[in-house]
Amino acid sequence: MPLFEYPELAFSQITLLVISWIWLLQRNDEIPLIISSFMFYVASYRYWAVTQGINHWVNLTSLGLSSVTQEAALEALAYIVFGQICLLGSYMWHQRKIMPIIMSTDVDYSVLKWLYPKVIVLGLFCLPLVVVTRSQVIMQLRVGKSLAFQISSYLYLFPLALVGITTLIFCLWKFGCFPSLLSKIYAISIVFGVFELTFGSTGRFQFMGWITAAGIIVSSSYRPKTRLVIIGSFLLFAISLFAIAGAMRNPNFADDRLNQAAWERASSAEDANMLDGFVLLQNVYPQRLDFQWGMEHLEILMRPIPRAWWPEKPVGGYMNKLGLTIHGGKGTLGISPSLFGSFYAEGGIIGIFLFSLLYGIIMAKIVGYTTKLKPFAAILVRAILCASLLPLLRGGDLPGIYAWIGMAFWPCFLLLWIKRADWRLKLPESVSVYYREIE
Repeated sequence: MPLFEYPELAFSQITLLVISWIWLLQRNDEIPLIISSFMFYVASYRYWAVTQGINHWVNLTSLGLSSVTQEAALEALAYIVFGQICLLGSYMWHQRKIMPIIMSTDVDYSVLKWLYPKVIVLGLFCLPLVVVTRSQVIMQLRVGKSLAFQISSYLYLFPLALVGITTLIFCLWKFGCFPSLLSKIYAISIVFGVFELTFGSTGRFQFMGWITAAGIIVSSSYRPKTRLVIIGSFLLFAISLFAIAGAMRNPNFADDRLNQAAWERASSAEDANMLDGFVLLQNVYPQRLDFQWGMEHLEILMRPIPRAWWPEKPVGGYMNKLGLTIHGGKGTLGISPSLFGSFYAEGGIIGIFLFSLLYGIIMAKIVGYTTKLKPFAAILVRAILCASLLPLLRGGDLPGIYAWIGMAFWPCFLLLWIKRADWRLKLPESVSVYYREIE
């Protein structure tokens, strides 16, 4: 008999959702709400949708993995709720500051005037380069090369740089840094370019990430109640397009059938199968593979080394480690187990506990640090963090996720480093207005 039943676990996640909602209203901090909303959808709601017959568990028995059962899913749900409590508890304990309402009028525009033409030039330069890069990847795939093992990840992930450039464009637009019609046209063209890049069945979590970042930036100058509505609207828009992108996997759907299929996928949590992935991962660790004991995170430092330099470099993901491939060994398959599943692979419940606390502390320090930065840099850092949260919470191959974050936001990281002296907040009272009332 399981220690906790579904009503207790679902109630716990709903309670965390309410607490996160109050946290946003009181502290103007959206991080707990994003975490709680995502985890509730992929965990408790996913369990309910399957057990009510709206959907079904992922079945990978053809690859030699055990089938997902209701009892195993309930156990995995308990692990996820435990990890979520540890993560949010650690974050809220260490993040005690009230986030400032960004005032676009209290900005030193000298740096932004220097920045905006460079962002436009970089974006316009990268757009055709991305087309060439993607063409090269497609050509290598057509001649039979493996995307996982034979094609450079730098080549495959380079187009993601447009995500960071788009995030900078949203920030610059928010602060009114596009003075002419032509500059606005250039900026919109780049945004449409990144939309085309990430709107598809393979880049959907990246798509949700930068849409979330856009919502954080657009809402940054409003009070918490208004921010809640704006961020919720952006997330609803992102989820809708996310479901449509998933439904597009079937090319035979007409437009009206596509919309219906997208609604069915969203309402049945078809793409939110992280709970299933956690169960599959539990069947692997420690029965078929030893716990990683930190190696998953150590591989983050090893991942940038090209396989051409290190042919024996360890592969990422338990599917690869088990040698489970598809399409004659040319591709790999994996069901993401959520971030807490990745923690479980590190060391079982001990791994979930320790890494949840650690991640909560790190995120709290990052968010707290933004209160020491000038408005543009502060909202840029928070937007990057929120955009990174969704693929990170999805879990799976953590080195691959961090590689995505690095390749997507290197323009932002480079800017923050080069202009680090200009971003420091010297006169907090004259630069930011802090929201201290509970409405």
